[in-house]
Amino acid sequence: MTIRPQPVRLEPLLIIAFLSLADTSFISPILASYARSIGANEFEAGLIVGIYSITAIPATIAMGYIIDRFGRKKILAPLFVGDAISIYLYSVSQTPWQLMLFRALHAVFDSGVFPASLSIFREAVSGKKIGRYMGFYWVFIAIAIVLGSSTSTALVALIGFRSVFVLLSILMILGLFSSMLAKEVYTAPKSRRDIGFSILRGYLAALVPAYIATFALYISLGAIVGSLPSNLIRYLGVDERSAGVATGIYMALATTIAIPANIAAGLIIDRRGARSSLILGLVFLLLSMIMLSLRIDPIVRYLSAIAHGIAIAMVLVAGSEIATNVPDAARGSSAAIFGTMLLLGVAIGSPLTGYLAGSPPIVIGSTTIYASYLIPAILTLASLLIVITTQQKVRGD
Repeated sequence: MTIRPQPVRLEPLLIIAFLSLADTSFISPILASYARSIGANEFEAGLIVGIYSITAIPATIAMGYIIDRFGRKKILAPLFVGDAISIYLYSVSQTPWQLMLFRALHAVFDSGVFPASLSIFREAVSGKKIGRYMGFYWVFIAIAIVLGSSTSTALVALIGFRSVFVLLSILMILGLFSSMLAKEVYTAPKSRRDIGFSILRGYLAALVPAYIATFALYISLGAIVGSLPSNLIRYLGVDERSAGVATGIYMALATTIAIPANIAAGLIIDRRGARSSLILGLVFLLLSMIMLSLRIDPIVRYLSAIAHGIAIAMVLVAGSEIATNVPDAARGSSAAIFGTMLLLGVAIGSPLTGYLAGSPPIVIGSTTIYASYLIPAILTLASLLIVITTQQKVRGD
């Protein structure tokens, strides 16, 4: 056995959950502007933003195995130290290429924090009402996203780019202390053959639908970020700044709705199983994308954002429960694949739908259909059918 049942304080683990996405949530809205401020052109600024995903996707997979091989707590401490150093280095960057290097370094360290955090939390609540605890876990992540995305620009206006990076670096030290206080209940097997991805083969029938659903969710989020501003400018005639504000409002509303919806998702999981929450989330996601496929005026955007927020909660809480409902020695690896679906979805969805936003719309009679959201809707429908028709149920369903 690799899990030793014992009382575990959850406070440090919830702080780690908050910090696992807090840094990227604060940095993402301001990074391109910071890059331009130190001399980057438009292409270089985009590359600096994108280098995170390019680096983090393979790094996350590697981190999954390392987390299973050496343990969650042993990895979290050095990862937070690396996060703190790399974010501080943002503040002393003198050229765009220095910033790009530090951004890639940040991605390497940051790639392991989420799967390690998810794994250690899942093991801490083992034997309890998993859904409710997982919902609570995602509440802290959602709060981090809302705070970061809504306050980073104002903080820059107040204290400047470099001071924001220094503050975030100090915040990562809190993660280090929290990881030191966290109790490790996992003991890595001595044999390397009993660790990681090879163990997951017998669980693919349950895992693959959850991974696919998560990928579809983040394709849709990429579609909002990558194409909504362009569609608003092109079809509604709004200016660039107003289009950016409208997109920010959409994401803020969706993430805010997700906070209470995370708790509801947890309750559904405990009563009806993770698969039920996953199906419900995909239904709301399909509804959200269909609405945007047909209209992008303000009222429809708000309704779409509300449905999107519910979908975010239902899919992520259920997906993380399914992804970590595997043998202990493969939990980090599965959590890493789950995390990779988040990165990959946005990395593909944003440029793909951005390209579609520049293509002629589909016109049927007097109805204009926006391909930027039709494609994610089709992918969501396919994911929903896969989840519904999957016969293998996860444990506890």
